Amino acid sequence: MAIGIIVAVCLAVAIFWTGESPQGPVQSSVTRDNITIEIVETAPVGLDNPNIRNISDIWLELVESATRSIDIEIYTIYSYRYGPIHDFHQAIKNAAARGVKIRMLIDNEICQYQETRVLMDEFDANENIEVRQFSEPMHSKVIIVDNEMAWVGSANQSATAMDGNREVGLFIRGGELARALEAIFEAGWTGEENQPGFENGWNVDWIYPVATPVKVPSWVSKTEQTVVGLLNSAQSTIEAPIYSYSGQPNSLNSAIESAAERGVDFKMMVDNYWYFDVVGDLAEKYPNFLAKTVNLGGYQTFHCKAVIVDGKKVYIGSANWSNASMTWRREIGIVFDDVTLASTLEEIFRTDWDSKYAYWVKVPAGFPFVLVICIVVVAVILAVFIVWTRCRTKKKCQKEMIRAELWVSGRGEV
Repeated sequence: MAIGIIVAVCLAVAIFWTGESPQGPVQSSVTRDNITIEIVETAPVGLDNPNIRNISDIWLELVESATRSIDIEIYTIYSYRYGPIHDFHQAIKNAAARGVKIRMLIDNEICQYQETRVLMDEFDANENIEVRQFSEPMHSKVIIVDNEMAWVGSANQSATAMDGNREVGLFIRGGELARALEAIFEAGWTGEENQPGFENGWNVDWIYPVATPVKVPSWVSKTEQTVVGLLNSAQSTIEAPIYSYSGQPNSLNSAIESAAERGVDFKMMVDNYWYFDVVGDLAEKYPNFLAKTVNLGGYQTFHCKAVIVDGKKVYIGSANWSNASMTWRREIGIVFDDVTLASTLEEIFRTDWDSKYAYWVKVPAGFPFVLVICIVVVAVILAVFIVWTRCRTKKKCQKEMIRAELWVSGRGEV
């Protein structure tokens, strides 16, 4: 009973502070214009949403369903003897064995690691798998299958990306968008930026691919201009779950400050390890800019690269909020305008924001410390009183039982 009271009090405090009750089921996918988009995740312990599928399951589904081709563009790839990544790499080998043509584009720097080179050599030895190192800095994370399905997001091919980090991505089913991503991949693979098939550009207005201009077709929207444009369009809210924010480029910093100055409620979460003072400076300067760092412990990281604007416009991809990701390192993402999907990502954001892993950069003015302390004190007093009452009742009963036993014993001796 005492535990129940404490739990109830804590829940009341949480609801009082957030202004919201626990959220119900979410809809993680939508279909429009023959394109189906599904939000998928990797979640730390305790934060997994049963209504949102896991990235590791989606990767296996993609590769195991391939009949003609698999194109993979990835920043980090490591070899493991067990676990989801081992299963994924085995599925790639199985796909190649059944005749699927596989191309893997890997960042040149990562290929300098011995364990990565060994794995790449193992793949490259297969006649149906071709591996290339990208000649320029590359940080993207994309899988394209049969030009019909794709995955885009924040996760690398590592153990923590599958079972410990916070990652978000999009599972895409629909030829038009998959082929657009394929055109971006092909430009990186061949070095020829003007790929055929999209001479008139991209014509679906609610969703489109985004990339940093490093060997990408000219019709593709640029990462820096797109993210800055999203922030500049904000009227009420911005929620930014991102791995890091360095304060660069200047256009991004200006957009953040402009949003804060015009009264937009801005919430940012960054990984604790990659915290920069600029985040704290913004929290000090603007009362409506709230920031938290996330510490998942061990080697796990808060690795999202996303932003939600006004509860409807979203970027999800591989780009951090840094000068490198925005201007000169190859990054790929997706932007969409959809309230249903945005609300799903907001649910992930709220879950992380309210979790035990998130810590204030600067506690906002008006935080009800006195009320919280009073409630906790009352809860403790109630718990102690209940325990004391139970113990007193128990001791009283024990005394009565002892007296009864002595009385019965005395009678027996007479």
